[in-house]
Amino acid sequence: MRKVRIIMKDNLKDSAAIRIPPPVFFFVCLGCGLVLEFVFPLQLISIPPIPRIIASFILILISIYFAGSGFFVLIRNKTTFNTAKSTSKIVTDGAYRFSRNPLYLSLLLLLSGIAVLQFSLWLFFAIPILYLLFLFKAVKPEESYLSQKFGEEYLDYAAKVRRWI
Repeated sequence: MRKVRIIMKDNLKDSAAIRIPPPVFFFVCLGCGLVLEFVFPLQLISIPPIPRIIASFILILISIYFAGSGFFVLIRNKTTFNTAKSTSKIVTDGAYRFSRNPLYLSLLLLLSGIAVLQFSLWLFFAIPILYLLFLFKAVKPEESYLSQKFGEEYLDYAAKVRRWI
């Protein structure tokens, strides 16, 4: 029984120890923004729908690229995208050539695309909140974990590739 506890404790240390899955932050920000927009609509100016649709379409397409590429290369490299599990290697191809956090970046871009499409000030306010949640509740703990686990390999990668883009 004692060995089982020790093994479990060691496995918990070999992860970024992020308690709340980062996509939850996205859905909370999106949900709060949409509810606030419904209850307290704020529109200071009006923009025609065609430019909004085009701009949001571009943001959402870029978001899909970063998400798809990020997941694809993680799966291809047989490492996890689950922040509660141990990372087996540093991935540097696909979207990871441009951003150390393409999956979080994709969610920020998706929220931005939805905010532009809805032209919701509440959703625009949610974007920096989501950014800060990602930065302090996911990115910083992951960076600390990866630098401890992979040392120079991760530090070299971090020196070459920007945190966001």
